[in-house]
Amino acid sequence: MEEMRAIQEKWQKKWGDARVFEPDSGSGKKFYLTAAFPYPNSPQHIGHARTYTTTDVYARYKRMKGFNVLFPMAFHVTGTPILGMAKRLASRDAEIIEIFERVYGIPREVSTSLNDPVRLVSHFSREIEQGMREMGFSIDWRRKFYTYDPAFNSYIQWQFRKLEEKGYITKGTHPVPWCPSCNNAVGSHDTRGDVDPELGEYVCIKFAYMEGYLITGTFRPETVYGVTNVWVNPAVEYKKAKIDGEVYYISREAAEKFAMQGREVEVIGEVSGSEMKGECVNPVTGAKIPLLPASFVDPKNGTGVVMSVPAHAPYDYLALRDLGSKILPIQVLAIEGFGKFPAKEIVEKMGVRDQNDPRAEEATKEIYRKEAHTGKMVAGEHANEPVIEAKEKIKEELLKAKKALAMYEIVNGPVYCRCGELCIVKSVSDQWFIDYGNPEWKKLAKECFSQMKIIPEKLLPEYLYTIDWLKEKACTRASGLGTKFPFDETKMIEALSDSTVYMAFYTIAHLLDKNEKLTEEQLDYVFLGKGKGKGGGKEKGDAKRGAGSGEANARKGKGVMGGDAELNERLEKMREEFLYWYPLDSSHSAGDLVHNHLTFFIFNHVAVFPREKWPKQIATNGFVLMEGSKMSKSMGNILPLRTAVAEYGADVVRMCVVAGADLDRDSDFNQAMADGVASRLKHIFSLKDAECGEPAPIDEWLLSRLHRRLRNAESQFEQLRLRDIAQEFLYSTFNDFRWYEKRGGKGAALREYLENWCLVMGPFIPHFAEELWEALGKKKFVKDAMFVSLAEFPKADEKKITSAERAENVVVQTVEDVKHILEIIRKKPARINLFVAPQWKRKLYSLAYKHKRVDAAMKEAMADAELKREAKDAAKVLQALTKKVNELSPEMLAQEEELGALGGAAEFLSREFGCECVVMMEGEASDEKAKKASAAMPMRPAVLIE
Repeated sequence: MEEMRAIQEKWQKKWGDARVFEPDSGSGKKFYLTAAFPYPNSPQHIGHARTYTTTDVYARYKRMKGFNVLFPMAFHVTGTPILGMAKRLASRDAEIIEIFERVYGIPREVSTSLNDPVRLVSHFSREIEQGMREMGFSIDWRRKFYTYDPAFNSYIQWQFRKLEEKGYITKGTHPVPWCPSCNNAVGSHDTRGDVDPELGEYVCIKFAYMEGYLITGTFRPETVYGVTNVWVNPAVEYKKAKIDGEVYYISREAAEKFAMQGREVEVIGEVSGSEMKGECVNPVTGAKIPLLPASFVDPKNGTGVVMSVPAHAPYDYLALRDLGSKILPIQVLAIEGFGKFPAKEIVEKMGVRDQNDPRAEEATKEIYRKEAHTGKMVAGEHANEPVIEAKEKIKEELLKAKKALAMYEIVNGPVYCRCGELCIVKSVSDQWFIDYGNPEWKKLAKECFSQMKIIPEKLLPEYLYTIDWLKEKACTRASGLGTKFPFDETKMIEALSDSTVYMAFYTIAHLLDKNEKLTEEQLDYVFLGKGKGKGGGKEKGDAKRGAGSGEANARKGKGVMGGDAELNERLEKMREEFLYWYPLDSSHSAGDLVHNHLTFFIFNHVAVFPREKWPKQIATNGFVLMEGSKMSKSMGNILPLRTAVAEYGADVVRMCVVAGADLDRDSDFNQAMADGVASRLKHIFSLKDAECGEPAPIDEWLLSRLHRRLRNAESQFEQLRLRDIAQEFLYSTFNDFRWYEKRGGKGAALREYLENWCLVMGPFIPHFAEELWEALGKKKFVKDAMFVSLAEFPKADEKKITSAERAENVVVQTVEDVKHILEIIRKKPARINLFVAPQWKRKLYSLAYKHKRVDAAMKEAMADAELKREAKDAAKVLQALTKKVNELSPEMLAQEEELGALGGAAEFLSREFGCECVVMMEGEASDEKAKKASAAMPMRPAVLIE
């Protein structure tokens, strides 16, 4: 590790001294990308490394493609988590101090000193920055800022004024996720586990009962036509409550929820669930339906009373079946592939035992998904309408007729605030919102998405779904770090609302003092091109011309906005920087931000900036597991990033976190993988002194492998198929190098491969690649450069992609076949005979690949005179080939090529197995060997061992 550490420090210093990653605007074609900025309330662990390494790999690749690349970084300190952490440390919270010491290795005397929010931010931001530097991330640190810097605050206030001008900021009473202890609206940054509370609207349908109503909460009001009974929990003490003048029977928790959501609630009595019997009346059908007991009814969920729709709800069907009830289901809707009662069918098909069987949940999800997206109503006034449309209509009709109430619930609960309190839904008056429900704004957001590249592409429907369901989002809170809300400075802008267009601020951050505040007029000029020069200059709205005539005025000291010449010169420079770097070319984060931050990012960009400045791409990735398990403080399996770098080396960590899984899957960091990467790199480095001897036949094979991979590499990088690149250029290449050595390669092709390999793998393992690049000395096959980081990405030479690969594959497969036979016969061979299939079998091979069926292939074969002569054996050969039709290839070696490949390898095969190896055509086999030889197939010679 000392050697690895020295290599890392060496190249990080060289990059820094040469200012390799500090791009200036205006020089060549640009590429601007960002990764979600970190929240510095603890050290980063290895899971954080995946997003930043993915971004860095992409940034480094783009540099090598000739782009002027900007990859900046800042620190997100907005909100209350830092305040809460500092408070816990100040109170000497034993749990957090123990975690800091045990998991992160922070001594108690250090952690207890971090009891001030600013000191806490300073400590952990330094820790995170150092970890990123040690990982070799190609970040321009000149542009670093904190979201509580006055300069950034003025920018965010400007953003909110732009939103308010468009009518996207509203004030009123709305339901919001709420922490009763902190007395604040909460978002993902405020909750344990960074869970974003999702609000769902229950339709609480009123079933007439005694002198009032039972109200049942449901997300599926369209199924009210199929209610056969109502479930109550006999173990629950229900409240008889007067709400807005009407009497309801609901759980205690439901009464509290209604009160928190702005309704007048007066509890006037209690009644045990065991006493609630008899019948109630369906408000839509008028049918009298019984009350039945059910222990599965959760008083905390909805209203604590549940309507039963056994035709479409597996749990309801199972509960009635478990009771031995004779109640018959009532069909409400139809779905493809099911009869009248889908719940009954899927339960019986899956063999679900009872309502406690875990498969009941799986059955429910399956049915609900199909009904929601493909169902069609068969009952009620909306019969024949799609469920997705009828559901909303029925909900509005029930609410308008006062046959139902609306109640909001956190549907992905329970969600806990970082303070430990259970989050609830509260209707908050005098609350400020960003109105993501605005239909015109949604239309613009969708227009932006239609022009964007989404990686992985399959997530595009998730973004569009999120755009559709987003409504008003609370954007202020009572306390916390960050930016004061410009329309009420007693409030702070909440964390997810100030982190949507910070990417534009990076373009000017290095030109500002952190305490410097720009005015709204100045920011309008910098980011929108609005404003006039002091000397009566023209409007500065032409994005292509940059600052326009104001540039000349600034140089003369007349001013862009008025003010001194130095400030105006800087404003001109800021305008130039923004126009050069924007739009953002690629935004990177973990996939859990799709339903909030990343969609807000689009909404806010289309609201604030003109179309030509809308972002172009979003890429998201999965998480990182540790030895197959999700990392958690309680399990103690969190590996701090800097600890990982110290133990394994930056390049090994980088390789493991991005190469272990496809982009949208979770990667697993484990000891075996880290050791495997390290050992392969060590072996590859040992090849650096390979001499370029006389070319050997195997050289053509290795070069073909190289250039075929190079042909695919660019598209793999562009799609961020990093696992594929790693598989090809680390694991498969390592195996190829070993095979090349084994086959007697003399180094000519190896040298060419290594020079190109440094360039392809440079984005993944930059320190190692730079060290090998330097060790190779003057380049013989690629264009030389001072740094791999600035070298030109290699291109494939199509002329070097030949049939040599297919020929060598025959040799490799033959070795495996011989080994398999020797394992079976368990004797030392005296002679190995290899028989090559004749031309007529190759014709049959092509027909088998073409038709995939024996009869069709045989029909065409009999029209060929040569094959007709072999009719007796042709059917057998075709049967054998079509059994393995998925293994057939459109690229087949000619008879002479296969014979030449095996003949050329005969000496190698003789050495490999310690005996004579003879290669001949199938037809040359003597009588006693002819039967065995007849088993030869194209590119799969028959093997006879003597």
